[in-house]
Amino acid sequence: MSDPVLPYSTAKGYVQSAFLLMTNEIRFQAPDDSSFYLSFHMLLGFAMELYLKSFLLQNGYEEKALRAAGVRHDLSKLLEMAEAKGLKERGAVTLVDLLSEHHRSFGFRYTKAESEYPIINLQRVFEAFSSLDLAVDTVIGASVAHGKRPRGSWDFPNDFRKIWRFS
Repeated sequence: MSDPVLPYSTAKGYVQSAFLLMTNEIRFQAPDDSSFYLSFHMLLGFAMELYLKSFLLQNGYEEKALRAAGVRHDLSKLLEMAEAKGLKERGAVTLVDLLSEHHRSFGFRYTKAESEYPIINLQRVFEAFSSLDLAVDTVIGASVAHGKRPRGSWDFPNDFRKIWRFS
């Protein structure tokens, strides 16, 4: 994982998978969204973790330090470290606020009946990831290495799909 482009590419793939899950019309064949709420957020949590680790690798952190017990799945700690290295990204703060608690405790993998899970508008989620993707890509040069301009863009439809459906 020493090459920051590798975790970046995986993170982008996780977000793309989550985007397809929520924008695909097949989603509406299920009675509501509860059956994939956790898996959607698990993808987002790992994407967030890998975006931050990619940024940190580019800014001098060693892979071993990013896998340390107090750091590896702690999105709040990873964001704090990234901000100390110059990441100024409001989208990252929004995403860490949404994902950190349950990502760190594995709550998106091993749910407990008494757990409470936050919900925000899906359009906001993908706006935050678009902004974060652009910021990280610009720093690590993933797109530039392939002759492309960084653009970080998931344009979530501004319609009924942006709202979670729960019974």
